Amino acid sequence: MKRWFLLIMSFMLIPSCEDQMSFLPGGGTSTGNQGVNSTYEMKLEQEDDYYRATVSIDVRNHSNDSWNKLLFYFEHFLQPFDIEVTVNGDEAETRQVQSRFAIDLNEFIRPNDRAVVELSYQFYPGEAGSVQAIRPWYPLLGDYVQGEWQVFESNNTYNRMARLAKNHYMLTYDLQGKQVITSTGEKVDESTIEIEDTDVFSTIVMPEEINEIETTVGDTNVLSVNVQPPDVEIALDKIKQLEDIIGPYPGDQLIFVEDEHQTMFQLPGTFVHRTTMQGGSESGWLIYELIQLWYDSIHLEELQTDFWIKNVLVMMTLETFNGGVDAEALQSQMDEEVEYVLPVNLHREDYNNDEFHLFTQVLPRAALWELIEENWQDENVQDAPKQFLSEFSNEFMGKQISTEDVAEFLCEYFAITEEELHNYIVIE
Repeated sequence: MKRWFLLIMSFMLIPSCEDQMSFLPGGGTSTGNQGVNSTYEMKLEQEDDYYRATVSIDVRNHSNDSWNKLLFYFEHFLQPFDIEVTVNGDEAETRQVQSRFAIDLNEFIRPNDRAVVELSYQFYPGEAGSVQAIRPWYPLLGDYVQGEWQVFESNNTYNRMARLAKNHYMLTYDLQGKQVITSTGEKVDESTIEIEDTDVFSTIVMPEEINEIETTVGDTNVLSVNVQPPDVEIALDKIKQLEDIIGPYPGDQLIFVEDEHQTMFQLPGTFVHRTTMQGGSESGWLIYELIQLWYDSIHLEELQTDFWIKNVLVMMTLETFNGGVDAEALQSQMDEEVEYVLPVNLHREDYNNDEFHLFTQVLPRAALWELIEENWQDENVQDAPKQFLSEFSNEFMGKQISTEDVAEFLCEYFAITEEELHNYIVIE
């Protein structure tokens, strides 16, 4: 057994697979525990150099608690102004801190009750080019889990991949000239888009005469906006290769868009093709960004502690795509003398920079590669990583998961006891 696993053996902190539920905050299950559900009816209008948004949100309380506030957030630090808010027709007080804001309620929203929140506000788009992917412009209601409001803010590298709750969206729009919107939603008519039961809703404003390519890959409809055909073909080929590793792309629609001004954001269901990639579309960064599109659909229960799961999955998928793990490279990252071992799921702020990389990315990835190697019985060992990643994705894609869910899956997948799992991965 390799040296880093010997180090881990002395830190047997993982609970048994049977007892892991005790580590969930407040008890209860983690998967499918969405405490709030919403239906959005939205209108987007353009007025000179800014947009006006009118958003009506039908909020339903599926939790066991009564709420005296609602917590919303705007992604990527959108700065709305002239905000007006009502709840069930009555003016409501809001408290805003950067991209998130709370609405204080005059009356409780009790279990199984609903409330209609209406917001009107304006915002300026980013730098406009022939294609303008306006930043996520509508307020997202946080999820209510284990007695607390949780929000996801995709303002840094590690938090960008998934939203918390699935909603129903209906968007109508009135734009200047021949501008239109393309989206991950279904087009109902020339000014209406609708999509049900999803956390993936992206909108792109573009001229009507823009260069579009419509195609499919598997069961996924692909719309390409201003990306050159050779680059589209390269991306589609890579997606097909990734489907062979991870499984089918977990969405009905996918948008490719060229970022002319290097100002657009990678969003769920949208692949932003940078102009700097031209001539270098075979680069690992392109593959890394494409891989993110799959894992956008796995939702983390505790964003500040479960982030290691996606770190490891994305890198293992990239390594599998590139032909397998570079064991020597992983070993070299472990060669420096390590005097202690930390759990993989501490709060992000509890690691220093070196610890964060080592204990939430390198070490758990090395442990999983070792588990795969030691437990694979078939002669075609090269198929083992694909099978593991595919079955993991099949089990968790589209669900909310925690570190404890992953540990339980590993116990079952590798047919090992909790004591054996203790030798590989440390959990707080």
